[in-house]
Amino acid sequence: MTPPVIETPMFFENGSYRLFGIVHQPVGTPSGAGWVFCHPFAEEKLWAQRVYVSFARMLAARGAWVLRFDAMGNGDSEGEFSAASVETMLSDIDCAVRLLERSSGIAQGIGLLGLRFGATLAALAAERSTKVGRLVLWEPVVDGGKYMQELLRINLTTQTAVYKEIRRNREALVRTMREGSTVNIDGYELAYPCYEQASAVNLKEGSRRFAGSCLIVQIGREGQPFHPDLKALQEAYPSSDLQGAVEEPFWKEIKRWYRTAPNLFDLTLGWMAAR
Repeated sequence: MTPPVIETPMFFENGSYRLFGIVHQPVGTPSGAGWVFCHPFAEEKLWAQRVYVSFARMLAARGAWVLRFDAMGNGDSEGEFSAASVETMLSDIDCAVRLLERSSGIAQGIGLLGLRFGATLAALAAERSTKVGRLVLWEPVVDGGKYMQELLRINLTTQTAVYKEIRRNREALVRTMREGSTVNIDGYELAYPCYEQASAVNLKEGSRRFAGSCLIVQIGREGQPFHPDLKALQEAYPSSDLQGAVEEPFWKEIKRWYRTAPNLFDLTLGWMAAR
């Protein structure tokens, strides 16, 4: 059983709005490690929440400082989801890193851990900051353009279920956003700045400037070959490991409810311990 940890909820400012976060303080002797968790996008954040909480507590029980936080327009943070973009989310991550530095006293080498598009944002944030020392990318979205098209497909599926037909195709949905309106994706209002900026992201293009240790994890079935995008991403980093964890896609609505992801946790903890 994971021993109890000290968890401090707080609001912290990023410019004109406040973000909500929870700092998990280390139990016993601090290990000197600090991690900021970058949550997935939209509905995937909801389904992955319990796994994030469990792993944060597990790391704190092993001596690490951990900060979980809600990006602007998410959870208990201020702002509208439709006002968020890749740029605001990267700014929020940078602000969270500074908060964990102040809370923990760790001056350099804060790690970023992210799942899905949260992993994508973590990778982008590491390119812009000299304060980030390690990266853990769980099932990262490598091609943002493809991911945005997947989100639009959700809207098309919803149209079919509600109206028995598609009344606005992909081109019409993009045009709607470009004209200043939003498109609903599972209850989340997606606006054009976020769609445009996310669509432009492709992590496998060019080499990564981030020179710290990086763990890339493919989450899936046993014996599943590594996706070419993840192999290309591994090659883009000067110091990276690509490993596979056998788990269900807990960031989706699936039959099994995930409180923990033991195989993923063990793999990640083993990698962290080795570094």
